[in-house]
Amino acid sequence: MNDSTQNATEGQQTKAYAAWYGLWIGVCWVLSFGLSMWGLKEPFAGNFGLLAGVGSVPLAIWLLRGFNEMISPLSLRRAWHMAWLMFLYAALLTTAAQYIYFAYMDNGLLVRTYTEMIKQPEIQDLMAQLMPGQDANRLFEDAITLFSTTPVSQLTLQFLFWNVILATVLSIPTAFLSYKKKPSSQTPKGKE
Repeated sequence: MNDSTQNATEGQQTKAYAAWYGLWIGVCWVLSFGLSMWGLKEPFAGNFGLLAGVGSVPLAIWLLRGFNEMISPLSLRRAWHMAWLMFLYAALLTTAAQYIYFAYMDNGLLVRTYTEMIKQPEIQDLMAQLMPGQDANRLFEDAITLFSTTPVSQLTLQFLFWNVILATVLSIPTAFLSYKKKPSSQTPKGKE
């Protein structure tokens, strides 16, 4: 960040740094999504996708703690606001990547992968155990058909909704682990 953010108001600093940090969290989320989609072909890549997604939370905490120590102290309210904005920017970046992937790159890979997967006997046995008395195979086929016939723009809106929910949920523990606790006003015992 440049020197102008050092002289900015708290609100301006919060927004500027949240956007910058959100870019890095968004890169983690896009990487997680991309590796998860690649994991449909190469299962090992899916593990790295999970690691990138889960690793974004400690990265966010580390970034906010660094801001708290080096730039400006964060109250709990300001820490939550900054965390929420940071994750919101990441959610928007991820939603854009998801749109690009499903509009131009997927070419039905996700649907084909899940269609082949539910045809495997061990998966059918598992589905029968999870949903006794129901035609689980038919239920999953209907879900896959619905997904494959949904326009990409509508899928993107659903991804955006869930990404914003995720951003909101993740901002709460991130804020609690990042804000500067006020020192206790009580004097320690024995120092009176």
